[in-house]
Amino acid sequence: MRREVLAPPREAHPVPRPPLGPLGQWLRRLERRVNLEMGCHVYPYIPGMRLPFSYQLRRNLTLAVAEVDVCRLPAAFDGTRVLLMTDIHAGPFLHPAALAHAFARLMDLGPDLILLGGDLTTGSVEEFEPFMAAFRGLRAPLGVHGVLGNHDYYSGRAGDLLPLLEACGITLLTNRGVTLTRKGEHLALAGIDDLHWGRPDLPAALGPGAPPHLLLSHNPDIFFDAAWRGVDLVLAGHTHGGQIRLPGLPPVVKMSRYALDQGRYRSAASHLVVSRGMGVTGVPLRWACAPEAVEVTLRCPRDAALQDSDGSPATAK
Repeated sequence: MRREVLAPPREAHPVPRPPLGPLGQWLRRLERRVNLEMGCHVYPYIPGMRLPFSYQLRRNLTLAVAEVDVCRLPAAFDGTRVLLMTDIHAGPFLHPAALAHAFARLMDLGPDLILLGGDLTTGSVEEFEPFMAAFRGLRAPLGVHGVLGNHDYYSGRAGDLLPLLEACGITLLTNRGVTLTRKGEHLALAGIDDLHWGRPDLPAALGPGAPPHLLLSHNPDIFFDAAWRGVDLVLAGHTHGGQIRLPGLPPVVKMSRYALDQGRYRSAASHLVVSRGMGVTGVPLRWACAPEAVEVTLRCPRDAALQDSDGSPATAK
């Protein structure tokens, strides 16, 4: 497994790319229909359809690593390693054994917390069932949590995924949060539903009181709203990093309205990490855009370590 260090965060700006207008909605409906028809009635009957990308995943899986300062991070969570895996796309392009192999290699890292960023399936609930053994192998001291992505909704039966995920030990965070505890201190984690096909409700996800330290979202475009509300770190996927790219050029297929395509971003005190994901859709390969899992190490900012909780300079005790 290759390892790469993510570049420092780029400043993000809420300036949208030129809108597609009504064409955008038409393209989304077309994408859903094509995924359902091809995934259910064409791809499963083509011999060897799983081989190309399964080989790529085994050979080219990359672990991207980053340390991120979380301004309100409790001291007990300093150094916590979060493994983000997104856009797995269990389905006709991926063999269950290839995913199990990838997961096993990632579990060797011993992550403290595992987050699944949606698009677990490609177009139907039934696609997930052969991969359940691989998902059952995911374990972390602070749990395995996930959200749904647009592809998880394409079958119209996203609710049927819930018992399958629960059977794999995965907690689904749909517009809600959980509190993680370590050494008597607490870290708040929230998840939001897919922005286009789900029913996203950010206020419900964040809950009352102080905003959560971490927000898991399939789509990175929630970032500016989350940052405005004081979320420290947003973790997302959806974009595939373009999946098919020309080296040195922007993605051919642009999935983020705000050009949040991959890597690290920041806005004021808030951070965003966008993974290009582990799977594929549309075509069974990646080009100049290797499959990726991201390990984020949470850090207390150095200046925070020099202050008491009330903001005054720390004193010896």
